[in-house]
Amino acid sequence: MARFDKEEAGEVLALHQLVADWCYRLDIHNCTGVEALCTEDVEYLVGGVPHRGRDAVAAFYAARNERVAKHQRDGVRTQRHSVSNFRVEFTGKDSASIAFLLVNYSAEGPAPALNLVGPTIIADSRFECRRNADGEWMISLFDSKPTFIGNDPFLNAAVVPK
Repeated sequence: MARFDKEEAGEVLALHQLVADWCYRLDIHNCTGVEALCTEDVEYLVGGVPHRGRDAVAAFYAARNERVAKHQRDGVRTQRHSVSNFRVEFTGKDSASIAFLLVNYSAEGPAPALNLVGPTIIADSRFECRRNADGEWMISLFDSKPTFIGNDPFLNAAVVPK
C-alpha cells in the first residue's frame, strides 16, 4: 500500500490536478494548449505514434482540429475524458509516474450527443512527470494503450495502433 507523508500528499494532489487540467484542455478547450502542460522534450505517444516536443504535440492537435472542422457535423466534435484508478509513484525528488484508466466519450457534432451507447475508448494510460524550475509538474511522457475500443471511425483513425 502506498503511504505518503504530508508533503508528498500535497504533490499527489498537484499531479492529480495536472491530469485534470490535461482533460480540461482536451474537452473544454478543444485540444488547444495541451502542449503548455508538457516539458520541451515531451514524448507524446498516440496510437503508438510518437510526437516529440511541445511543437509536435501542438501540431498533432492542430491537425486533429482541422480534421474535425472538415469531417465532423457542424465542424464540431464533443468529447469528455474521465479518469479513474489514479496511482502515483514518485521516482525521484522531482519526478513521478502516474498510471490511470482513461475513459473517453466522444461524438460528432455539438453537445448534447444523442444515442451514445458507451465509451468511445477505454485505455490504460500513464504520464511520466518532471517538476520544472518553477516547481510546476509537467508531462514528460504520455502513453496510452487501448483496452476497449468502441465504434467511432474518427477517433479510431487516430488512436488505434496500426
